Amino acid sequence: MNNKVKYIFFLLLSPILFWAFSVNAKQGFTIFPAKISLTIDKGGEQKQFIKVTNAGDSAVGVKIEVQDFVPAAGASGFNFVAKAPGITSLVDWIEIDRRVFNLKPNESRDIPFTVKVPSDASPGSRFAVVFFATGSSGGSQLNVSARVGALVFLTIPGDFKQSGEISNFRSPKFTYKKEAIKFDFDFTNTGTVFFEPKGLLTVTNIFGRKIAEVPVEGYVVLPTGMRTISVDWRNDKWLYALFYKAHLAITVTGKGDIATADTFIFAVPLVPSVFALIILTILIFITWYIKRNFKFAIVKKENTENKNIDTQ
Repeated sequence: MNNKVKYIFFLLLSPILFWAFSVNAKQGFTIFPAKISLTIDKGGEQKQFIKVTNAGDSAVGVKIEVQDFVPAAGASGFNFVAKAPGITSLVDWIEIDRRVFNLKPNESRDIPFTVKVPSDASPGSRFAVVFFATGSSGGSQLNVSARVGALVFLTIPGDFKQSGEISNFRSPKFTYKKEAIKFDFDFTNTGTVFFEPKGLLTVTNIFGRKIAEVPVEGYVVLPTGMRTISVDWRNDKWLYALFYKAHLAITVTGKGDIATADTFIFAVPLVPSVFALIILTILIFITWYIKRNFKFAIVKKENTENKNIDTQ
Protein backbone atom coordinates (compact mmCIF):
# COMPACT_ATOMS: atom_id res chain seq x y z
CA MET A 1 0.00 0.00 0.00
CA ASN A 2 2.85 2.35 0.80
CA ASN A 3 4.43 1.72 -2.60
CA LYS A 4 1.18 2.60 -4.33
CA VAL A 5 0.94 5.86 -2.37
CA LYS A 6 4.52 6.74 -3.31
CA TYR A 7 3.83 5.97 -6.97
CA ILE A 8 0.70 8.13 -7.03
CA PHE A 9 2.56 10.92 -5.23
CA PHE A 10 5.37 10.75 -7.82
CA LEU A 11 2.90 10.94 -10.72
CA LEU A 12 1.29 14.02 -9.19
CA LEU A 13 4.63 15.70 -8.49
CA SER A 14 6.40 14.95 -11.78
CA PRO A 15 4.65 17.66 -13.86
CA ILE A 16 5.63 20.24 -11.23
CA LEU A 17 9.25 19.07 -11.27
CA PHE A 18 9.31 19.16 -15.07
CA TRP A 19 7.86 22.70 -15.07
CA ALA A 20 10.45 23.87 -12.52
CA PHE A 21 13.26 22.37 -14.58
CA SER A 22 11.97 24.07 -17.73
CA VAL A 23 11.72 27.46 -16.03
CA ASN A 24 15.22 27.24 -14.56
CA ALA A 25 16.85 25.98 -17.77
CA LYS A 26 19.40 28.44 -19.00
CA GLN A 27 19.00 29.71 -22.52
CA GLY A 28 21.17 32.06 -24.54
CA PHE A 29 22.90 32.52 -27.87
CA THR A 30 25.47 35.24 -28.59
CA ILE A 31 27.62 36.43 -31.49
CA PHE A 32 30.77 38.55 -31.64
CA PRO A 33 31.37 41.02 -33.15
CA ALA A 34 27.91 42.45 -33.73
CA LYS A 35 29.27 45.03 -36.19
CA ILE A 36 31.95 44.60 -38.88
CA SER A 37 33.28 47.59 -40.84
CA LEU A 38 35.29 46.82 -43.97
CA THR A 39 37.07 48.85 -46.63
CA ILE A 40 37.87 46.80 -49.75
CA ASP A 41 39.09 48.00 -53.13
CA LYS A 42 37.46 46.96 -56.39
CA GLY A 43 38.45 43.40 -57.26
CA GLY A 44 39.70 42.82 -53.71
CA GLU A 45 38.59 40.45 -50.99
CA GLN A 46 38.82 40.12 -47.22
CA LYS A 47 38.26 37.25 -44.81
CA GLN A 48 36.54 37.71 -41.45
CA PHE A 49 35.21 35.59 -38.59
CA ILE A 50 32.10 35.71 -36.45
CA LYS A 51 32.18 33.86 -33.15
CA VAL A 52 28.91 32.18 -32.16
CA THR A 53 28.36 30.83 -28.65
CA ASN A 54 25.60 28.66 -27.22
CA ALA A 55 25.35 29.84 -23.60
CA GLY A 56 22.30 27.67 -22.92
CA ASP A 57 21.84 24.32 -21.21
CA SER A 58 20.69 22.48 -24.30
CA ALA A 59 22.01 21.91 -27.80
CA VAL A 60 20.70 24.13 -30.59
CA GLY A 61 20.71 24.00 -34.35
CA VAL A 62 22.03 27.06 -36.18
CA LYS A 63 21.18 28.25 -39.67
CA ILE A 64 22.93 31.14 -41.45
CA GLU A 65 21.12 33.67 -43.62
CA VAL A 66 22.40 36.85 -45.31
CA GLN A 67 20.20 39.81 -46.18
CA ASP A 68 20.72 43.31 -47.59
CA PHE A 69 19.50 46.40 -45.80
CA VAL A 70 19.31 50.11 -46.66
CA PRO A 71 19.31 53.17 -44.38
CA ALA A 72 16.07 54.84 -43.38
CA ALA A 73 16.23 58.49 -44.44
CA GLY A 74 16.33 60.95 -41.56
CA ALA A 75 16.43 58.25 -38.90
CA SER A 76 18.91 55.94 -37.18
CA GLY A 77 17.25 52.72 -38.36
CA PHE A 78 17.34 50.74 -41.56
CA ASN A 79 15.06 48.62 -43.71
CA PHE A 80 15.70 45.09 -44.92
CA VAL A 81 15.28 44.64 -48.65
CA ALA A 82 14.60 41.54 -50.67
CA LYS A 83 17.07 40.39 -53.27
CA ALA A 84 16.31 42.14 -56.55
CA PRO A 85 16.60 39.90 -59.62
CA GLY A 86 19.41 40.79 -61.99
CA ILE A 87 21.12 43.16 -59.53
CA THR A 88 24.21 42.15 -57.56
CA SER A 89 24.58 43.35 -53.97
CA LEU A 90 26.61 42.65 -50.87
CA VAL A 91 24.59 39.47 -50.33
CA ASP A 92 26.14 38.09 -53.53
CA TRP A 93 29.64 39.13 -52.48
CA ILE A 94 29.57 37.39 -49.08
CA GLU A 95 30.73 33.77 -49.28
CA ILE A 96 29.73 31.76 -46.19
CA ASP A 97 28.74 28.16 -45.50
CA ARG A 98 24.97 28.25 -44.99
CA ARG A 99 24.45 24.63 -43.97
CA VAL A 100 22.71 23.95 -40.67
CA PHE A 101 25.08 23.00 -37.84
CA ASN A 102 24.64 22.14 -34.16
CA LEU A 103 26.15 23.73 -31.07
CA LYS A 104 26.39 21.88 -27.77
CA PRO A 105 25.76 23.69 -24.47
CA ASN A 106 28.51 26.29 -23.80
CA GLU A 107 30.13 25.52 -27.15
CA SER A 108 31.61 28.27 -29.34
CA ARG A 109 32.56 28.22 -32.99
CA ASP A 110 34.32 30.70 -35.29
CA ILE A 111 32.38 31.05 -38.53
CA PRO A 112 34.56 32.24 -41.42
CA PHE A 113 33.26 34.26 -44.34
CA THR A 114 34.85 36.12 -47.23
CA VAL A 115 33.74 39.33 -48.91
CA LYS A 116 34.75 39.49 -52.58
CA VAL A 117 34.18 42.81 -54.34
CA PRO A 118 33.78 42.67 -58.15
CA SER A 119 36.22 44.68 -60.23
CA ASP A 120 33.36 46.66 -61.77
CA ALA A 121 31.70 47.61 -58.45
CA SER A 122 30.89 51.30 -58.02
CA PRO A 123 32.43 53.27 -55.12
CA GLY A 124 30.37 53.83 -52.01
CA SER A 125 28.81 51.82 -49.20
CA ARG A 126 27.01 48.49 -49.12
CA PHE A 127 25.18 47.00 -46.15
CA ALA A 128 24.14 43.49 -45.16
CA VAL A 129 23.40 41.48 -42.05
CA VAL A 130 24.54 37.91 -41.39
CA PHE A 131 21.74 36.25 -39.44
CA PHE A 132 22.20 33.24 -37.17
CA ALA A 133 18.83 31.56 -36.65
CA THR A 134 18.55 29.08 -33.77
CA GLY A 135 16.06 26.38 -32.96
CA SER A 136 15.56 22.64 -32.85
CA SER A 137 17.37 20.86 -35.66
CA GLY A 138 15.93 18.04 -37.71
CA GLY A 139 18.42 17.04 -40.35
CA SER A 140 18.82 19.84 -42.86
CA GLN A 141 15.67 21.58 -41.56
CA LEU A 142 15.49 23.99 -38.61
CA ASN A 143 12.46 25.03 -36.60
CA VAL A 144 13.54 28.62 -35.97
CA SER A 145 12.77 30.07 -32.53
CA ALA A 146 15.09 33.12 -32.50
CA ARG A 147 17.79 34.80 -34.53
CA VAL A 148 20.54 37.37 -34.03
CA GLY A 149 22.55 39.21 -36.66
CA ALA A 150 25.98 40.73 -37.28
CA LEU A 151 25.91 43.94 -39.32
CA VAL A 152 28.40 44.22 -42.17
CA PHE A 153 29.33 47.71 -43.41
CA LEU A 154 31.40 47.76 -46.59
CA THR A 155 33.05 50.80 -48.17
CA ILE A 156 34.50 50.65 -51.69
CA PRO A 157 37.05 53.48 -52.08
CA GLY A 158 36.62 55.93 -54.91
CA ASP A 159 34.76 59.12 -55.70
CA PHE A 160 32.29 59.48 -52.86
CA LYS A 161 31.34 62.07 -50.25
CA GLN A 162 31.97 61.49 -46.55
CA SER A 163 30.50 64.25 -44.41
CA GLY A 164 28.08 65.00 -41.61
CA GLU A 165 26.65 67.62 -39.26
CA ILE A 166 26.14 67.82 -35.50
CA SER A 167 23.20 69.58 -33.90
CA ASN A 168 21.11 69.86 -30.75
CA PHE A 169 23.94 69.26 -28.26
CA ARG A 170 22.21 68.97 -24.89
CA SER A 171 22.53 67.84 -21.28
CA PRO A 172 20.83 68.30 -17.90
CA LYS A 173 21.11 71.95 -16.92
CA PHE A 174 21.38 71.31 -13.19
CA THR A 175 22.81 68.61 -10.96
CA TYR A 176 23.04 68.34 -7.18
CA LYS A 177 24.63 64.93 -6.51
CA LYS A 178 27.47 62.63 -7.47
CA GLU A 179 26.14 60.97 -10.61
CA ALA A 180 26.91 60.14 -14.21
CA ILE A 181 25.85 62.98 -16.50
CA LYS A 182 24.50 62.13 -19.92
CA PHE A 183 25.15 64.33 -22.96
CA ASP A 184 23.28 63.87 -26.25
CA PHE A 185 23.75 65.27 -29.72
CA ASP A 186 22.29 64.54 -33.14
CA PHE A 187 24.54 63.55 -36.03
CA THR A 188 23.20 63.73 -39.58
CA ASN A 189 25.09 61.93 -42.34
CA THR A 190 25.10 64.25 -45.35
CA GLY A 191 27.45 62.08 -47.40
CA THR A 192 27.04 59.08 -49.65
CA VAL A 193 28.74 56.45 -47.46
CA PHE A 194 28.34 55.34 -43.85
CA PHE A 195 30.17 57.46 -41.32
CA GLU A 196 31.50 56.81 -37.83
CA PRO A 197 31.82 60.15 -36.03
CA LYS A 198 34.67 60.29 -33.53
CA GLY A 199 35.80 63.00 -31.18
CA LEU A 200 36.13 64.21 -27.62
CA LEU A 201 33.91 65.69 -24.93
CA THR A 202 35.83 68.02 -22.61
CA VAL A 203 34.40 69.35 -19.32
CA THR A 204 35.89 72.43 -17.63
CA ASN A 205 34.90 74.31 -14.47
CA ILE A 206 34.23 78.02 -13.99
CA PHE A 207 37.96 78.70 -13.71
CA GLY A 208 38.73 77.00 -17.02
CA ARG A 209 40.34 73.97 -15.36
CA LYS A 210 39.86 70.69 -17.24
CA ILE A 211 37.77 68.26 -15.16
CA ALA A 212 37.17 65.36 -17.55
CA GLU A 213 37.69 64.10 -21.10
CA VAL A 214 35.36 61.49 -22.59
CA PRO A 215 36.04 59.91 -26.01
CA VAL A 216 33.18 59.69 -28.51
CA GLU A 217 33.30 56.67 -30.83
CA GLY A 218 31.65 53.40 -31.80
CA TYR A 219 28.54 54.79 -33.51
CA VAL A 220 27.77 54.23 -37.19
CA VAL A 221 25.44 56.58 -39.06
CA LEU A 222 24.19 55.46 -42.45
CA PRO A 223 23.87 57.77 -45.51
CA THR A 224 20.90 60.17 -45.28
CA GLY A 225 20.39 58.95 -41.70
CA MET A 226 20.27 60.86 -38.44
CA ARG A 227 21.28 59.34 -35.11
CA THR A 228 21.16 60.58 -31.55
CA ILE A 229 24.52 59.81 -29.94
CA SER A 230 24.91 59.66 -26.17
CA VAL A 231 28.07 60.35 -24.18
CA ASP A 232 28.23 59.50 -20.48
CA TRP A 233 30.49 61.45 -18.13
CA ARG A 234 30.90 58.97 -15.26
CA ASN A 235 31.37 61.57 -12.57
CA ASP A 236 31.82 60.27 -9.01
CA LYS A 237 32.82 63.49 -7.22
CA TRP A 238 31.00 66.46 -5.75
CA LEU A 239 30.97 69.44 -8.10
CA TYR A 240 31.84 72.56 -6.08
CA ALA A 241 32.58 75.08 -8.84
CA LEU A 242 28.86 75.78 -9.49
CA PHE A 243 29.29 76.36 -13.25
CA TYR A 244 30.68 73.85 -15.78
CA LYS A 245 31.17 73.98 -19.54
CA ALA A 246 31.02 70.92 -21.82
CA HIS A 247 32.81 71.28 -25.17
CA LEU A 248 32.12 68.75 -27.95
CA ALA A 249 34.54 68.33 -30.87
CA ILE A 250 33.56 65.77 -33.55
CA THR A 251 35.07 64.86 -36.93
CA VAL A 252 32.47 65.49 -39.61
CA THR A 253 34.38 64.62 -42.81
CA GLY A 254 36.72 61.93 -44.01
CA LYS A 255 39.46 64.60 -44.20
CA GLY A 256 39.34 65.18 -40.44
CA ASP A 257 37.37 68.45 -40.37
CA ILE A 258 35.98 69.11 -36.89
CA ALA A 259 32.66 70.61 -35.79
CA THR A 260 32.19 71.90 -32.25
CA ALA A 261 29.34 72.66 -29.87
CA ASP A 262 29.03 73.76 -26.23
CA THR A 263 26.55 73.35 -23.41
CA PHE A 264 26.56 74.34 -19.73
CA ILE A 265 25.69 72.75 -16.39
CA PHE A 266 25.02 74.37 -13.02
CA ALA A 267 25.94 72.26 -10.01
CA VAL A 268 25.19 72.56 -6.30
CA PRO A 269 26.60 69.74 -4.12
CA LEU A 270 23.55 68.96 -2.00
CA VAL A 271 25.02 67.01 0.92
CA PRO A 272 28.07 69.26 1.48
CA SER A 273 25.85 72.35 1.09
CA VAL A 274 23.35 71.09 3.67
CA PHE A 275 26.18 70.19 6.03
CA ALA A 276 27.75 73.64 5.61
CA LEU A 277 24.38 75.28 6.17
CA ILE A 278 23.90 73.34 9.40
CA ILE A 279 27.36 74.37 10.66
CA LEU A 280 26.69 78.01 9.73
CA THR A 281 23.32 77.92 11.52
CA ILE A 282 24.94 76.52 14.66
CA LEU A 283 27.63 79.21 14.63
CA ILE A 284 25.06 81.97 14.17
CA PHE A 285 22.99 80.56 17.05
CA ILE A 286 26.03 80.35 19.33
CA THR A 287 26.97 83.95 18.52
CA TRP A 288 23.43 85.16 19.16
CA TYR A 289 23.20 83.24 22.43
CA ILE A 290 26.48 84.60 23.75
CA LYS A 291 25.57 88.19 22.87
CA ARG A 292 22.16 87.79 24.50
CA ASN A 293 23.29 86.22 27.76
CA PHE A 294 26.75 87.63 28.39
CA LYS A 295 27.93 91.23 28.68
CA PHE A 296 31.47 92.19 28.01
CA ALA A 297 33.07 95.45 29.21
CA ILE A 298 36.29 96.84 27.91
CA VAL A 299 38.22 98.62 30.67
CA LYS A 300 40.77 101.12 29.52
CA LYS A 301 43.80 101.34 31.78
CA GLU A 302 45.04 104.88 31.97
CA ASN A 303 48.69 105.62 31.64
CA THR A 304 50.21 106.06 35.14
CA GLU A 305 52.59 108.73 33.92
CA ASN A 306 49.75 110.81 32.53
CA LYS A 307 48.00 110.56 35.89
CA ASN A 308 50.99 111.99 37.69
CA ILE A 309 51.16 114.92 35.28
CA ASP A 310 47.50 115.69 35.87
CA THR A 311 47.91 115.69 39.68
CA GLN A 312 50.75 118.18 39.51
